[in-house]
Amino acid sequence: RYAIDFVQLDENGRLFTGDQSVLANWHYYGADIYSAAEGKVVGVLDGLPDQPPGQLPTDATIETAGGNHVVVDIGGGRYAFYAHMIPGSITVKEGDFVKRGQHIGNLGNSGNTDGPHLHFHVMDSPAPLNSNGLPYVFDSWAYQGKVVGGSLEETNDNLMAGNPAEVDIKGNGGMRKEELPFTNNIIGFE
Repeated sequence: RYAIDFVQLDENGRLFTGDQSVLANWHYYGADIYSAAEGKVVGVLDGLPDQPPGQLPTDATIETAGGNHVVVDIGGGRYAFYAHMIPGSITVKEGDFVKRGQHIGNLGNSGNTDGPHLHFHVMDSPAPLNSNGLPYVFDSWAYQGKVVGGSLEETNDNLMAGNPAEVDIKGNGGMRKEELPFTNNIIGFE
């Protein structure tokens, strides 16, 4: 609950160009991941391989489902979880203190995933899949539109087939403050 799987559409509304199984064809693969808040790093898993896009792993466990990941204690009984990073890209270790906006790793496809993305959520314990998701908001983000044209599953299947998203850029665009984006919102951060 309250988790977001962040992906990035290219200028043509696609997740990848060319062969889906080639990680380099996903234009945002390797993107920098920054800490959303300051805090103490209380969990790191690194060294798991990236999965071939389009395939879910057959050997995922509750410990490896998030792939290479970082957990940050952001205070008040809240923990931020950043999952599916490229093996060897994590720049922090347990016990480090991170600042908001600090680079902590790079977006990959490790763990229980069939396509590169950043899984992010805030939870009530440092155990990513043995915790409760907590509501949170982003200080500010830009609403740029939304993906339309079917259910979440239909949209995902369409994008994973290499088709462009159907995007609605009409509506109330602009900056949002102290809000959590809705499913299929197209957003930007400054």
